[in-house]
Amino acid sequence: MLATMNTRPLSVWHGLHDDMQHWLSTADWYTDGVRAWKPSVDVVEETESYIFRADLPGVELSQIDVLFDDGVLTIKGERHSEDVRAKDADKEQSAYHRVERSFGSFKRSFRLPDAIDADKISAKSDNGVLEVRVPKQEKTQRKIEIQS
Repeated sequence: MLATMNTRPLSVWHGLHDDMQHWLSTADWYTDGVRAWKPSVDVVEETESYIFRADLPGVELSQIDVLFDDGVLTIKGERHSEDVRAKDADKEQSAYHRVERSFGSFKRSFRLPDAIDADKISAKSDNGVLEVRVPKQEKTQRKIEIQS
């Protein structure tokens, strides 16, 4: 009986590399036994602006910061678990059987192109969706005179 020989021995390593990349990009990261929270953000480019829509259900507006510094837009904040938020001593303690909703601090940062109007960035919240609008600025081009 003849043994089969793999004519592409490195293909095994390439497949393993691809599997690891997939696992690392989709893995849930845990801190202190609780899944770390990373809110979903859609980024839309329109003719006159970029729009960032972040799903932030259960996050109070006072717990959200939208910052722009050195070309980077950052959305950060914190969502508290319900048992931390409940400060009423008369309430009966709940016994959780399963916790799937993540909570805690989050921070999402996005590098923006140079041609934006930073002074006109605006943010609003509606039904747990934060919308940050970043207006574009017209690119200016000028001819530079060459001196001899």
